[in-house]
Amino acid sequence: MVLLVCAACFFWLRQLMMRRLGGCTGDTAGALLELLELAVLLTLALL
Repeated sequence: MVLLVCAACFFWLRQLMMRRLGGCTGDTAGALLELLELAVLLTLALL
């Protein structure tokens, strides 16, 4: 369940960054990592 939530968040956020910023940089990769960590913790807390 946690992996599915993380995969969905990853693909959604990556597409959002690609559309709005035109690519992926180190800053966006770091932000994506932090947001995925938040998604994992929230999903585990809800289970």
